[in-house]
Amino acid sequence: MPFTRRDFLKRGALFVGLGLTAPAWITETVEAVRLNSQARAGGPNRKLVVVQLGGGNDGLNTVVPYAADRYYEARPTLAVARDQVLPVTDQIGLHPSLTGIKRRLDSNQMTIVQGVGYPNPNRSHFRSMEIWETAQPAKAERTGWIGRYLDANCCGTAAPRPGQPAALSITNGDLPQTLWTDHVLVPSLGSLAAFQFQTTDGESPDERANHLETFRKIYERANPRVYDEFVRGIGRDALATSQRLQRIASTYQPAVDYPDTGFGNNLQTIAQLIDADLGTRIFYAALGGFDTHATQANAHAQLLRVLAEGLAAFLDDLEAKGKLGDVLVLCFSEFGRRVAQNGSGGTDHGTAEPIFLLGGNLGGGIVGAHPSLGDLTNGDLKYAIDFRSVYASVLQEWLETPSQVLLGAQFSTLGLVRGTRAAASPTQPAPEHGPSDGVTPMSMADDYPNKIHLPAIMAQRR
Repeated sequence: MPFTRRDFLKRGALFVGLGLTAPAWITETVEAVRLNSQARAGGPNRKLVVVQLGGGNDGLNTVVPYAADRYYEARPTLAVARDQVLPVTDQIGLHPSLTGIKRRLDSNQMTIVQGVGYPNPNRSHFRSMEIWETAQPAKAERTGWIGRYLDANCCGTAAPRPGQPAALSITNGDLPQTLWTDHVLVPSLGSLAAFQFQTTDGESPDERANHLETFRKIYERANPRVYDEFVRGIGRDALATSQRLQRIASTYQPAVDYPDTGFGNNLQTIAQLIDADLGTRIFYAALGGFDTHATQANAHAQLLRVLAEGLAAFLDDLEAKGKLGDVLVLCFSEFGRRVAQNGSGGTDHGTAEPIFLLGGNLGGGIVGAHPSLGDLTNGDLKYAIDFRSVYASVLQEWLETPSQVLLGAQFSTLGLVRGTRAAASPTQPAPEHGPSDGVTPMSMADDYPNKIHLPAIMAQRR
């Protein structure tokens, strides 16, 4: 079958658009890419896996203050029963659905950072997620905090070779703003099998091979025009990445059985890529459904079970392959929930939350005090640790890059990585919360319609 100009234009567009998400500011990207930055790349074997818990996870029912009577008074039908909590200390414990990762906490391969937030918290899903993803609470910012790390460390002579993307989003959706960059292209894909050259139905293997070879030759041909050269680079990198991902998908054998959930499948994909030593430093996954305004108890328990079972399989798989010490997992949500349950058996948008980190090279344990239930701000928990201190710790202690230039200010580090706790900068004291430092008001449009959808939750265990 002849390969026509129309075929080229149609299939080329399909291929380049197949999850390789290019920034809208393309004209800036084709300018000089080397940054004059203080940042430097961390060790090549260290990987960061960011897990977004979309919707606002209820931190109080995740890390449960089971010794506090006020907790049970505020949540008469929603609180986790004392005899069901997985004790961590004599004051706090984990939700029983988190059994799968509790043993990692017991073996110092999990750290819980308590009371995490930021000044003047925002209750809007969209704005608060933007704040967490950009690390800029006081202004609108285009690039993400990891995106700026990629721009600083993965350009010029440090740029990955074709087929070695510096970061990958495995979320079955749009590229999260955390990974938005000015200069580095970050692929976003749902599965390894889907990230490939798109062909028409009924095309023979020989025809497909011919078309791929045609595109490969086109992408190898240099062009003096800078915009054409940029597009050529996108196509070349996409083709090389696709071919390498297909080889990985066909040869990987997990060491454990993963749960049959969308989240579990995405973590298995990430484990495949880590095991294949693709050269990718950053991975992104997501689990949604945490906006539990109504009938929260069972829905939230199910979500935490999906999270824990997926993470447990992922960590066990990496450990069996000798990779656990190379990986750090960071789990966050855009905000916590309010202390008191509402009239619908759920909780509304709140403020401070616990952050989970997991991996083979953590210091482990609990960082920070559990927020006081007797000292609230308008019914909300007060934060004590700025989320940018968590980011600074990840950047400096794990990725070994100065954080100030990437976060826009210097934040204290927490000693999260093994061997860094003694050298960490002191944790900042709890901030003062006065009349001018309350919670940013929200309109009903910010909060609704954001109700929990049980079919969507159950689809996680398809």
